[in-house]
Amino acid sequence: MELRIDRLLNELRSRTAEVLAAIDHDPLLRKREIGELVLANATKELFTPLETHHLFAKGIVYRRGPYQLISIPLLKIYNLGEKLITVRDLEELAAPEKDGIAPRLNFLRKYDGSMIQRFQHGGRVWYSTRGILEGMSIFDADSGDEAPAFSHFDYLGAARRIAERDYPVANECAPAFDGLTLIFELIHPDARIITDYGDREDLILIAVFDCRRWGYLTYVELIDFSHRHGFTVVDAFSPAGLTLAEQLDNLLATIAGTDQEGTVLTIEHGPELVYRVKSKSPDYLKLMRLMVHCNYGATVDMLDTFPVRPTWPEFEVFLRAQGTDKVPEEVLALYQQYHDQFTAYLGDVERLREWAIAMCATVKAAIVEADSRVFRKAFAEKAKAQPHAALLFTALDGRLDLTRVRQYAATPEEVAEALKRLD
Repeated sequence: MELRIDRLLNELRSRTAEVLAAIDHDPLLRKREIGELVLANATKELFTPLETHHLFAKGIVYRRGPYQLISIPLLKIYNLGEKLITVRDLEELAAPEKDGIAPRLNFLRKYDGSMIQRFQHGGRVWYSTRGILEGMSIFDADSGDEAPAFSHFDYLGAARRIAERDYPVANECAPAFDGLTLIFELIHPDARIITDYGDREDLILIAVFDCRRWGYLTYVELIDFSHRHGFTVVDAFSPAGLTLAEQLDNLLATIAGTDQEGTVLTIEHGPELVYRVKSKSPDYLKLMRLMVHCNYGATVDMLDTFPVRPTWPEFEVFLRAQGTDKVPEEVLALYQQYHDQFTAYLGDVERLREWAIAMCATVKAAIVEADSRVFRKAFAEKAKAQPHAALLFTALDGRLDLTRVRQYAATPEEVAEALKRLD
């Protein structure tokens, strides 16, 4: 799938009607209407984009008859490591052009807020999120990327109030904003996700899309635009390092031990922004995993609810079906790690069970025939000399299944220690 922003936007420009029609007719995308405006976003059935047009449907606003693009926020941004996006790939994009001009790299702060887009149409100013357009009910809206705990928080009302207080020009329908989508990050104490910004209420301008040139402003242009209109603009890091990998490592080291989310790396070729990729801090991901209860124990509890234990692909389908609000993309890899760890644990449990059954048979064979009372006493004497005597007695009674062995050695560490005693 093509992920370069300039190429995607060129496709949208050259095939506008076809791309919007694909979005409009896709059952995996939810369309919500108010007047002539249509807002499209992924349903919970679409965990991550499968088709190119899905990359645009992250809050895109358009009209039908004929199809016309009205507003578009950020295209889908992947995390470093997703979709096989590696540092090497980024270094190739950041290599000097044939004319010797080096692309510009910007390490922008990744705010842990909610995306708000502002555009004007029909003589008025509109605010929207990925799933809600002003005038729509917030109570039946698919929250999309917003945190589920705040699905009934009035994001748009808060955005308009903050703009009126701090950036009143944003609420004015002005010629200077014609054809522009202003993309903000909303910070609000009542809509906190993970990062604690205290009592701060703000709209931080993170990008501007210009429908007239079918592209996003470069970072220098974004700063200039913000200064001219009085907006707070996203700030950039200046990490040390001779290579991109070193710069990313040093940047994440500067926010280590905090709840800061990370960075968005943008790559610009001349006047065009061609790529965005997220790099999240390990500490933030740890807090995110805690927030969604992504740990080994919770994973095992889920796996144990299946009548037939699922393979990883089967379990992944189950997790994706829960939606990104319950299972963010960033934690899928960890779920796979826990699934594989549990699978390995069950293999060790089966080894321990097979040993106990075989040893039980060996002990039984060494006992001279006797009545049941004498036999059990003789069995007990011989079993005591073996490790895990309790398992041998359970095997003797024909009740040694995986559940019994898991009760005996409940964790990967315990079963590993139990197997060591057999050597």
